[in-house]
Amino acid sequence: MPEEGKSRRLSAIFKNAVAWGVTWGALGTVVTAVMRFSHKIPLFNALIDGIGMGVRIGIVGALTGAAFASFISIAYRHKRLSEISTPRFGIGGAILAGLFVPAWMQTMNLLTGGSMVPWNLVTDDIVLSAVFGGITAAGTMFLAKRGAAITPEPSQDILDTAQVQSLGVGEAARYETTDRSRLTQRG
Repeated sequence: MPEEGKSRRLSAIFKNAVAWGVTWGALGTVVTAVMRFSHKIPLFNALIDGIGMGVRIGIVGALTGAAFASFISIAYRHKRLSEISTPRFGIGGAILAGLFVPAWMQTMNLLTGGSMVPWNLVTDDIVLSAVFGGITAAGTMFLAKRGAAITPEPSQDILDTAQVQSLGVGEAARYETTDRSRLTQRG
């Protein structure tokens, strides 16, 4: 893979991780604060606890977002945004997050000298990570499609015409557009 392609892919994975981390952090803060407040904890303390948990959940969200972006870069290679279904993309994010987070938690617990966490304690993490993953994946796809609709890419015909015109009158006759993606030189 060319170096430029690798750096673009790594940049996309990093940006996706940041987007997922921020989204999961915000969702985690709200959910945790509401849960704490519903247990009769004073509002200020519930908010502080919510922010603390939101940061931790945001870190896990960033890791999950990086894993999701890595998977998507392989699974959806050579697909256009218009060819990708937003609901299916969201379902895929929910499934990946619902599987990745508990597996990550169990693995890290084992690697740090602990034992397997009982699955009855992990089930709420599976549900919340699946919900957060689905919301985040569908939301990012919706925003990507919206951004593409607002600023459409120029069509290849326009690019070919612009390339021929930029060559100048004398040089343009020496070039032809046989392949839509490049100009070829004649004689």
